[in-house]
Amino acid sequence: MMLEVKNLVKEFGGLVANADISFELQQGEVLGLIGPNGAGKSTLFNCIAGYYKPTGGQILFEGKEITGWPSHLVAREGIARTFQGMKIMANLTVGENVMIGAFCRTGDRRIALKEAGEILDLMGLDGETEAYPAELPIASQKRIELARAIATKPKLLMLDEMAAGLNPLETKEIIQILQRIKEQRQLTLFLTEHVMEFVMTVSQRVIVMSAGQKITEGPPAEVARQEKVIEAYLGERYAKGR
Repeated sequence: MMLEVKNLVKEFGGLVANADISFELQQGEVLGLIGPNGAGKSTLFNCIAGYYKPTGGQILFEGKEITGWPSHLVAREGIARTFQGMKIMANLTVGENVMIGAFCRTGDRRIALKEAGEILDLMGLDGETEAYPAELPIASQKRIELARAIATKPKLLMLDEMAAGLNPLETKEIIQILQRIKEQRQLTLFLTEHVMEFVMTVSQRVIVMSAGQKITEGPPAEVARQEKVIEAYLGERYAKGR
């Protein structure tokens, strides 16, 4: 088992953002996480990735408990994440942004530069190494964020709203990139997304959250037909179109 979350609770004062969340993620699997705004999805991501310390429960990665570990130690253990609000450093070039991720594993600038170049080539950004992120469109900026996460050499890659702001063609391209990365890098993927065509196409299994709780999980097609999921999030129009 790659990731086990057991009875995870995260409270902010009197607000319960995650209430008794439990699930497992197998090595090589693609797991989706969906739910309305405020469901607690990003909070769950932040607890796993070490940006928040859970109020209760356990997080195990490859059998080792990492509950409450800081984010830099979680990254070194093999978990990387992207952010819905991208964390690109505007004063650095595209190549330098990706090199920051590579420095998680090496202190040698030459090695970091080489690895950054290889990953940018994989992203289709090999011609943009010396450019600055602000000079590029949003789709390219999302690839930079993804490239930097991959440069940390993760085993588990967590993706937060990768398709947000992308048009249908750009969404299709990012799906193709993720499928290529997963195969070449042998990654396990855990993604949260509001673009249903994206998450339902990529994911092998989907977890649905609402009001801080997990309400169901299962194969995408089965989950989309469940009445409680339709009421909580997807809507009847989406369900009829499946």
